[in-house]
Amino acid sequence: MTNRLEMVLLLTCFLCAATLLPRPLLAQGCDADEAMVASYVKDMTALADTTRKESLEQFEKSYHQKTSLTKLTLSLGLVKELESCLDKDAQDPAATKEQAAGEKAKEAKYAKLQSTIEKDQKDLKAAGSSKDAKALIGKFDFAN
Repeated sequence: MTNRLEMVLLLTCFLCAATLLPRPLLAQGCDADEAMVASYVKDMTALADTTRKESLEQFEKSYHQKTSLTKLTLSLGLVKELESCLDKDAQDPAATKEQAAGEKAKEAKYAKLQSTIEKDQKDLKAAGSSKDAKALIGKFDFAN
């Protein structure tokens, strides 16, 4: 009986401590997502630069059309995940008004990037030939 009472008291103390301790802001969790998105955007920009400089034959041999489509798809998923994280941060009751406004601004920036990626992905899927795909990829611009 005393073991149960001790266990209940210990559990109660733990729960009280867990709810009273300040919790860190969620924004720290979005930093990794933001870094991943930045890395993919950098990779896509480098691939677009490479595509602009190479011949059509090199483009076809390197499978840059499929590579670009894959990177666009992965980037799109990462951007959507980041937007969700930023939205949660903006709604966090522990966040100040300035932090929430900053998260909303970032969310708007990444919504624009998402729109750009979706458009480029759709256009690349619709490309009729390797030559058309190469021209499209060469025009990719992910600058925010």
